[in-house]
Amino acid sequence: MRTVRKAARILLIDDNQHGQAARRIILEGLGYEVRTANCGRAGLRVFAESAKKAPIGLVVTDYRMPDIRGDEVVARLRLIDPDVPLVMLSGYVRLLALTRESTGADIVLAKGPREQFELADTVQRLVPISGSVRPKPPASERRSARASAGSRAAAAHDRA
Repeated sequence: MRTVRKAARILLIDDNQHGQAARRIILEGLGYEVRTANCGRAGLRVFAESAKKAPIGLVVTDYRMPDIRGDEVVARLRLIDPDVPLVMLSGYVRLLALTRESTGADIVLAKGPREQFELADTVQRLVPISGSVRPKPPASERRSARASAGSRAAAAHDRA
């Protein structure tokens, strides 16, 4: 079992600037300090440099990047710090059958419509910080959840 790290710093490695910016906004909104790198090699450099002055508490890396793949980034990070929590993101999780075992990451998440919630939940679970909040789901999901709750309440009332 991993120990909870005091550092609420996250390193986000992704070559897609738009995706990186969106994830950074989500993570900073939860209260984390986020460092970014636009490729695997730059991410390794940022991680190593940060270890001396402000250690990274968690790394989120993309799988497909132009210089080195995310699983190689994970393997190299494990050599530097075997205990750092690592999250792998990919739009190819199913297609490439990416798993914890095949990537070396602690968690593998698929990019997509639920990614922001899964990422927030995962990060908060791996590196909790006080006062963190979960982002609200989209209005359409809140409506369907309320409708389901109303149906369950009505069914319980009918049974009573």
